[in-house]
Amino acid sequence: MFYPRTAEVNGEKALVDESQVVGYREHLTNVHRMVFVTGVLGGEYDSHDTLIALDTISHDPIKMVITSPGGELDNTFLFYDTMRMIKSPIITIGRYCASAAVLLLVAGSKRYLFPHTKVMMHLAVGQVSGDIKTWEIQQRQMVLYQNKVIDILLDCGVKRTREQIMIDIDREFWLEPQEAIDYGLCDAILTPQIWQEIIKEKEDTK
Repeated sequence: MFYPRTAEVNGEKALVDESQVVGYREHLTNVHRMVFVTGVLGGEYDSHDTLIALDTISHDPIKMVITSPGGELDNTFLFYDTMRMIKSPIITIGRYCASAAVLLLVAGSKRYLFPHTKVMMHLAVGQVSGDIKTWEIQQRQMVLYQNKVIDILLDCGVKRTREQIMIDIDREFWLEPQEAIDYGLCDAILTPQIWQEIIKEKEDTK
């Protein structure tokens, strides 16, 4: 728990109910507009709903901290669309970004990686079941998904051709932070100075 368990009500101290105590992540979201994307994408908690809520409050930058092994592409495409739809700039900060999570990292207006962050890309993965006609339908969908992934990477500034990306991700393609920068997946390695600037950053209102 983050906030104290007592509060002043009508001039007197009152015990705060357990359900009303604010945790550290809620504090960071409310005060610093910081959103955490943790675990498998497409889980019970969808951070892109939080992005929409924060965008209705102001258009100051949102800081999105990503620690994810990836997940469902349908959910990731929705997340990506939300990031591009809202007016608030989104600063992405990668702590571990693999598979579909790379699409969220690369979509930021400013993109950073921790000094020891691992980044990994690979071909779209899915399970095929049913008869041969169903397999053909599912294969077409897999090709469509893979093309969408590459379109997003190219739209977000990846410095490779479509053909080179396909060669690179034919198997697990791991990158160190500087390699990810050179590839066009992010902009810089996070330093203490940059971190302090991000925490204090506000939208330029000129």
